[in-house]
Parts: sequence; structure tokens; C-alpha cells
Amino acid sequence: MKNFNRIAVVLFCFLAIRCTPEPLDIDLPQAESKLVISSQVIPGSLMIVTVSRSMDAKGFNVDNDDLSQDVLNQLLVDSGIVTISYNGLTDTLFRIPGTPGVFVSLSTPRILNTNYNLYVKDYNTGMSVTSSAYMLPQVPLDTAYAKIDKSGLFSTTKVTYSFNDPQGEDNWYMVNIYAQRDSNSTSGGVDLNENENVLKETIVLSDKNFSSSTITASRTVTEWEQDTVFVSISNISEGYYNYLNARLRSGNLFSSITREPVNHPTNVIGGYGFFTTHIPSVRVVKVD
Repeated sequence: MKNFNRIAVVLFCFLAIRCTPEPLDIDLPQAESKLVISSQVIPGSLMIVTVSRSMDAKGFNVDNDDLSQDVLNQLLVDSGIVTISYNGLTDTLFRIPGTPGVFVSLSTPRILNTNYNLYVKDYNTGMSVTSSAYMLPQVPLDTAYAKIDKSGLFSTTKVTYSFNDPQGEDNWYMVNIYAQRDSNSTSGGVDLNENENVLKETIVLSDKNFSSSTITASRTVTEWEQDTVFVSISNISEGYYNYLNARLRSGNLFSSITREPVNHPTNVIGGYGFFTTHIPSVRVVKVD
């Protein structure tokens, strides 16, 4: 009986292999290029909008370091107009010199419970997109601290933070932990955008999973040996929460930028990405 079972298993595997169809070469049409939007509000009146173009990933291989500066120049929009309108006013953002794709406003105020409308046009391609976001109230960090442990094979840093979740409403949060990779940087502080010179850990939370209004949580990161970290929390919309969940599953900026983000939630009309106007609460934390 045992021999029969072995023979049956071998026969099943043989038939499964024989029945597997030969791979077919499928020539899929290249997806239409569209503008990709991301945004960030820095404490104060600084608003940043990053504009890039989607690109067919079949043309290069990220694993083989094909994401060269030439490719990035094709992706990042270096000539265009970006405006943000609110309460009957319109601010025109300026592009940071030497940094294609990044548009900044130094004067856009943070007005709670207000709609902000985005308009973007790429002069090189003629493509344009619009979007809208609602400025939600800030939820402040109550405490944040970090402790490093160098006793193991790899050093670990445990970052703990706490905040109060407003009751009687549904809320979603983005928590970011940052550290400057180069301690000798002269940038004047940590860059809160995605940047290869910045260590970054992102956590998204829904208060549907909370059992109390007082939330204390922690995240442990490996081989962060900086003496200072930055911890921020933002009260975000459900749509942005869903977008971030999809982004976190698809990898970091430099891997996801080369894939058509058609499966990601978006609030950008005519394009991809997400426009948001959340207000972060940031703490500078000395690592013990």
C-alpha cells in the first residue's frame, strides 16, 4: 500500500508537470504615461508637492541599477506650474533650483477644516491633473523617546511614542521616524521627504484597532546609530491611509516609482499618487 501511495504521488507530479502549458510571450501595450503627485506639509507654512511621470517598467531593471540619473530626469518634471487654491486665494509654488520635480510654497497657511485644491501642468508634455484635500486638525505627540541597544550582533534602537486619539470619530494616522544618515550634513536639519540621505520608518494606524483613547506604541529599527531621531505623527484621511498601505506593500520610492501605480488608491484626477494636506506634529528625540 505504501508503494502504491508513492507511485501515485510520483505519477501525479509527473502529470502536473506534463500538463503545465508552455510559457507564452505576451506583448502588452505600454501603459499611458501620467503625472504622479505626492505632497507634504512641514510645520510652519511650508508645503511641498513632488511631480513625476509614470513610466513603463519594462524599459529598465531596478535590480540591475538601471534607475540612472538619466531615467530619473525622464521621470521628474522640471518645467511646469503647480498651484494650490483655498478660500478664494491661489498660491503658485516654485521649483527648487537643481531639484527637478519638487515644487514648494513658503507661504501657504494651514487653515483647519478647509479644502485645498491642487492644479499641476507639465509644460514638456502638456499633461495636467487636479486634486483636492481637506485640512484635518492636528493630533499632537504627547511623548517620544528612543533607546539604543548595542549588546547583540546588530545594534537596535527602540522608539516609543504616545498620543491621544480623539473620541467620537474615526481617525487614521501616519507615524514617521527619521534620522539623518550623514551626521555632517549641512542641510540645516532632517529632510522630511523621501531621500536616500534619510533613514525613515513609516507606520500607518487606524483607531478601529485601538482599545483606549491613550495610545502608546513602539517600533524597533536595526543599525540606526544616530544620536538623534525625529518622530512625527499626522492625522490623515482614510483615503491617504489606504494609499499609504498600498505604497508600503509595494516597496520604497525608488522601486515603486518604476511601476505603474494603477492598483494604488488615488485622489488625483487624470493621474496617479495622492495629494494630502495633513499637519505633522514633530518631536526631536535624543537617543539614550
